[in-house]
Amino acid sequence: MKQLVWLGLLGLLSGPLRAIELPGPLVGGEWLVENRDEVVVLDVRKEIGTFARGHIPGAVPVDVTKIRIEREIDGKKLTRMRPDAESFEKFMRAHGINNDSVVIISHPGDEPGQVAGAARLYWHLRYYGFDRVALLDGGNHGWVDALEDLVTEVDEVQPGNYRVGRERTEIVATMAQVRAALDDGSVFLIDTRDLRQHIGLKKKDYVFALGHIPGSDPMPYKFLHPDKGSARFLDREAYTGLLDTLGIDAAGSLIVYCNSAYEASSSWFVLHELLGIEDVRLYDGSLHQWTQYVENPMTKRLND
Repeated sequence: MKQLVWLGLLGLLSGPLRAIELPGPLVGGEWLVENRDEVVVLDVRKEIGTFARGHIPGAVPVDVTKIRIEREIDGKKLTRMRPDAESFEKFMRAHGINNDSVVIISHPGDEPGQVAGAARLYWHLRYYGFDRVALLDGGNHGWVDALEDLVTEVDEVQPGNYRVGRERTEIVATMAQVRAALDDGSVFLIDTRDLRQHIGLKKKDYVFALGHIPGSDPMPYKFLHPDKGSARFLDREAYTGLLDTLGIDAAGSLIVYCNSAYEASSSWFVLHELLGIEDVRLYDGSLHQWTQYVENPMTKRLND
């Protein structure tokens, strides 16, 4: 009896058990199966209505179109920008996140664009100082590949008490920094859109000029994932080989951009989180902001 009392006192003195440790920025389906009860799964989708057709048990649906907000900067209306601290705090609380939560971000897993949505939320969390977060490799396909079933029941979400931390300005690029990079040989711009957009054959309707920022190298974000099957990440060697093939120098400072910093979030994740390249910034405004200023140059020439 005395031994039981003593053990109980030791438990009180030692406090709560240490929170689960993430193995890295990317986890597999088997890891999630083993640790499902100790994490919060956020399922990021563009078509939020598809969530009820099948998702990981207990997952919380996140509408990717609500992650970003409208902001006015220098008199320009921007529609796809990083939310301010207050807005992001409310958003994460509404999705049941606390500061001590361990967050796994999933997605349907069918295509690279779905990975980009998950990576965009991941980047936002890291920007606002939250480190207990990882992507699920393959999204919901990763869960199924671990011989687990998706469910259709939608659970009620209990609001969280998340508060933003220090803003990591070192992982975001401003328009001024991109302008400075045009004349700085140590800063490399990377265009993560598809090649047709890079050379100016087409553009999104919220981008106001064809082509790319002069001096930027193409690295289409779809190259980051296999052509067929679930949208999984490749191994480190494959990505370092890709950079070498595309002639991208990872030794300098990198700024990645796309149309609205959505697709480029996947590239930032690979470069900064998986490859461990320290100086990688995501241009939040991307071409949606850049092309609203006539003085900002664009080109269709590949050698410019």
